[in-house]
Amino acid sequence: MDRRLFIKYATASLASLICPAFPGLSRGATPMPPPAPLGRIASWWRQGVYLEPSAKSKRVAWKAKDEIIPLYAAVEGDPPWPENPIWYQTEGGFIHSGYVQPVENNPSSEVIARVWKPGFWAQVCVPYAEARPRPNSERVWFKLYYGTVYRVIEATKDEEERWWYRLQDGITYAPGPYVPTWSVRRIPPEELLPISPGHPDKWIKIELKAQRLTCFEGEHAVFSTGISSGARGATPRGEFRVLYKRHTRRMIGGEGDDRYDLPGVAFPVYFTRSAIAIHGTYWHNDFVRPHSHGCINVTNQAAQWIFRWTEPIVRYDEYERKAEAEEGTRIVVVM
Repeated sequence: MDRRLFIKYATASLASLICPAFPGLSRGATPMPPPAPLGRIASWWRQGVYLEPSAKSKRVAWKAKDEIIPLYAAVEGDPPWPENPIWYQTEGGFIHSGYVQPVENNPSSEVIARVWKPGFWAQVCVPYAEARPRPNSERVWFKLYYGTVYRVIEATKDEEERWWYRLQDGITYAPGPYVPTWSVRRIPPEELLPISPGHPDKWIKIELKAQRLTCFEGEHAVFSTGISSGARGATPRGEFRVLYKRHTRRMIGGEGDDRYDLPGVAFPVYFTRSAIAIHGTYWHNDFVRPHSHGCINVTNQAAQWIFRWTEPIVRYDEYERKAEAEEGTRIVVVM
């Protein structure tokens, strides 16, 4: 994306702070602060903007994949499916939250010109970054979305003296594409320090019917979040342990219309030998009902917390850490 487009996003972000509420809350819905100042349309199909928070009201606009919209408020309205009544107030009306990824536009001003091996972890800090085969190439290989994670292994300047980072892990095993340095932020080691390391009785309860994950230390719940589990019963029930953890992963699978290719999936925590994991999600925002091929979808922020809290501990310079026998945090999946 060029500088002009990011100025547009910054203007929309500012407008979200000063714009008065729109009409259309006749059913007594109480506006709440939005989860972020901007939203990205995450679905391949168009999403409607309606005069009121209801698909039964007048549709005033369509929004296509990867359009960036301002978010002024979150309100409860008529749910298009029973589990999710949350709508976002945006320019001209309301859009359902299920396929709008909350994002921010915070270009990084830091440039790390000399990258020491094995590199450092970085997270996309703008609505999306464009990964290119070489600095300043006209060809875009991938759009890398807000909150996704990659290892930076190199910094270089192009012919116009602009800085670029080269990425690995999360997109390729070998040195991969380049992104502008301002489009990702370095994740400092302190943001990945373990939480409650060595606690003797950590365990996770995943409730499929309630679509909720809760972390316990003994009998005390210390963290809880909504989830999207496997559609059509694809998430196995039973008792498991964390087998291995990664800072990031490019996840590829499925066939035909069901095929997926997801770079930079944040902080996966694997607990079955068939690679079922708890991990960050950017392709929907509907953490109240099943969506996945079996994994447990959570927000990127929740995935980072769970990654830090669960055992085994992954060092900052590692891509992956496997658990020793009985070392991995216990996970109980119930209906």
